[in-house]
Amino acid sequence: MIFEQINKDWNAEPNAPEVEISVVGNDVIVEFFLNAFLFETYNEGDKAILTFRDCLQYLYGSPNEEGFYIHNQSRYKQFGVKWGEFYVIHDSDWKSNFPNPIEVSSQPLDELKHFLFYFRDGTFECIAKSYEFKKCE
Repeated sequence: MIFEQINKDWNAEPNAPEVEISVVGNDVIVEFFLNAFLFETYNEGDKAILTFRDCLQYLYGSPNEEGFYIHNQSRYKQFGVKWGEFYVIHDSDWKSNFPNPIEVSSQPLDELKHFLFYFRDGTFECIAKSYEFKKCE
C-alpha cells in the first residue's frame, strides 16, 4: 500500500474540529473547522467541506488521537502515516480490511479510491470515486 498525503496547504483544527458527516444521495459530506494555527490563510472559525463523490461506504470512529499514539490502534500506523493528515491509499486492502462500514450505495467496484483522514477525535475512511475540498464562505 502507498499512502499519498493530499492535504498540503490545509488541515483540520487540531483541538476541536467538530466533524459533521452527512449523506446526500451517493455523496458523503464531511464538514469541519480548519487549522488557523498552522495555516495563516485561514482564520479561527473557518470551516471546510470535503465531499466524497459516488461513495460506496465510509466509517468514522476508532482510533482517536489517544488510540493512535498510546494504544497503537491504527491498522495503518506501521506504514508511517501521520496523525491529523488526509491520505488517498493506493493499492489498498479495503475489500478485505474495512471494519464496520456504513453502506452508502452499490457502486461498481472499479475506479474507487480509499481515503483516510485522521481527525482529533476519530478516524474517517471512505471508499469513493473522488473527493472535493472547499472552504466554506
